[in-house]
Amino acid sequence: AKVRVTPSKDIGDGEVTSLQLYTYTTCTHTQGKINTEDAQKGWIKMKKCEYTDNGTTITCWEANVVPDYEIIKLRANGNEERTLSSGITPVAGKFYNITLNKDKGFTIDKEGNYNVYNEDGLKAWAEALQDNNSLNITLTADITLTPPAEGESNWSPKWGYDGIFDGNGKTITGLTIEYGNATYAGLFAQLGENGTVKNLTLKDVNITAAYYTGAVAGRNNGTIENCSVSGTVESSSDIAGGITGYNNGTITGCTASGDVSAGFATGGIVGNFVKGKITDCHSYATVEGGNSVGGVVGYMDSNATLAACSSTYSVTAEGSGDASVGGVVGYINTGATVTACYATGSVTAKQGYNVGGVAGSSFGGALTACYHAKGTVFGSATVGGVLGLNQTGTGISGTVTACYWSDYDGSGIGDDQTNIGQTMKVDGDWMDAVTQMNAALQSAGSEWLYELTGELPTLKKQ
Repeated sequence: AKVRVTPSKDIGDGEVTSLQLYTYTTCTHTQGKINTEDAQKGWIKMKKCEYTDNGTTITCWEANVVPDYEIIKLRANGNEERTLSSGITPVAGKFYNITLNKDKGFTIDKEGNYNVYNEDGLKAWAEALQDNNSLNITLTADITLTPPAEGESNWSPKWGYDGIFDGNGKTITGLTIEYGNATYAGLFAQLGENGTVKNLTLKDVNITAAYYTGAVAGRNNGTIENCSVSGTVESSSDIAGGITGYNNGTITGCTASGDVSAGFATGGIVGNFVKGKITDCHSYATVEGGNSVGGVVGYMDSNATLAACSSTYSVTAEGSGDASVGGVVGYINTGATVTACYATGSVTAKQGYNVGGVAGSSFGGALTACYHAKGTVFGSATVGGVLGLNQTGTGISGTVTACYWSDYDGSGIGDDQTNIGQTMKVDGDWMDAVTQMNAALQSAGSEWLYELTGELPTLKKQ
């Protein structure tokens, strides 16, 4: 039997470069009956052909197939599999014509979850969110977004998403959002309390807004885990982070690289960390801001917990006055905790003060078993190898426990108003520092410990 496949009119020239059918690749003929007992199914190539319809030349694809055995799927361009809307069972000597419709880019399983494998499918899922903001999605292939015209966007951030976005280890490349004076920009404008984004790589992002800017979400109220971001994230006014601008949720196992910039509250991972927990996140981004600038987090509020995070690139504050710039965190508020975190990049306040290798300012926060190494630490005043200003107030007393620094000639804390900060400079071997930091982590009940396998300590889970 012969099967012909003809692309539909909405498929452009060159979109289909090859077609294959899934059927028996060989057969034998015994006493008038097709015998496939010793044959196997597989992909057979179709031959490109042409025919004329009302004076128009139509490109098609043809193949001879084994009769009497159902064909239910085909494959375009070597990797795009399609299931036929209704299978065909060819009869010997007959001719069958199949119309190849434009690829939707997604399939929907019986639970209503989207499996998406190209840009059209991603945008179809996004459109469907208007009717159901909890539609789960799994990426089944890497996706490259079409570059927009200069100054325009190729994605509209989604609000209040409460489903599960599973990147499945795949990559979305070229996410571009140019929001000008608007706010809340990222793959999601805002991730809801029940929303989850996981196992996703965002490559070569270019995201600009006025406030609340992050590659994964402008604001996170849910869960972000095992996500990686590279590119440029910028708020022309305030609050930007490589992963999310404003965090009220949980972030675990994420990385960011490239450039992050804003005015107030700028961080390699999060700009403004209001509440929740961030664990095992690492910034390889260059971070620049006005004030409250940190390699991992710009500003930490009272109900925020940061653990086992690091920054390895430069952190710079451009503003004058209280810069509050740190290798890990810019400003730590009362009750916030920073545990087992470190930075190895330069920390600079070009015009301001309150500068620390780990944190710029702490007003009643807690630093435990953190360190800064290698990079320079510079500011106009109140500069420390670990912490710039350890501020106290009525009923408030910040703590610094078993924290270390090297490569800065001043003190560990620029201004320790509590007079109880535990910091020590390391000249050479870090082994004693590792021992003391691990003792502090065990006393604190941390699940993390340091190990010294190279020049500097690194973290491992117990």
